[in-house]
Amino acid sequence: MIAVVLAGGRGSRLGDIGVPKPLVPVGGVPVIDRILDGLAADGFQEIIVVTGHGADEVERHVVDHHGGGVRFARQAEPLGTAHALRAARDLLGEAPFLVTWADVIVEPRPYRDVADAATGHDAAVAVNHVADLSAGGAVSLSNGLVTGVTEKPGPGAGWNLTGILALDPLVWPYVDGVEQSVRGEFELPQAIDAWVGDGASIAAVPMDGKVFEIGTPEGLAAASSYFSGETSRSR
Repeated sequence: MIAVVLAGGRGSRLGDIGVPKPLVPVGGVPVIDRILDGLAADGFQEIIVVTGHGADEVERHVVDHHGGGVRFARQAEPLGTAHALRAARDLLGEAPFLVTWADVIVEPRPYRDVADAATGHDAAVAVNHVADLSAGGAVSLSNGLVTGVTEKPGPGAGWNLTGILALDPLVWPYVDGVEQSVRGEFELPQAIDAWVGDGASIAAVPMDGKVFEIGTPEGLAAASSYFSGETSRSR
């Protein structure tokens, strides 16, 4: 299965961080390295990184530290996760794939578990339980299957779409058909919700470990604190 890393975001909520968001250090290691190393450790040999803001710098770093086997697609504008995924479509063809946000770190790594959970279903998605869904994607579940996804529904606890999804190519019409949201973005959770509405079988994979979303100062601080005990690699 091919893995796609969506790494085109600006990181505007982090303020002036001095580097593109995928290169933000977490415990001394750029977040993109943590994700790519995790994918490789879980057996993903084909990886596509979708870049956007700071693309040249991010791509140079990935080639320098992960070799020339990683392929790249560029998102011309920061218009959301569905828009970013469309940039990788020509490279993916009609193969199933795993997609992960580049600002989410999960410990222990869940990539193979999510990919394996898609067997017998149209897709599988990682979910984590949070106290406040207002900045996430609320996932409705029934008997371990996704019954709906609501992007940024407002305050309240529940299951959140973590940002790691194993998808069949049957998803593409829904990715292509997503309408621009009120935030001006084309969002992958909307595509998943529409797909489920048409009968797709999507398994939910609860995350039992740590989930860090490093797109905010608070999330970055929490991840940095957690990983601070590690010996930083020299990259």
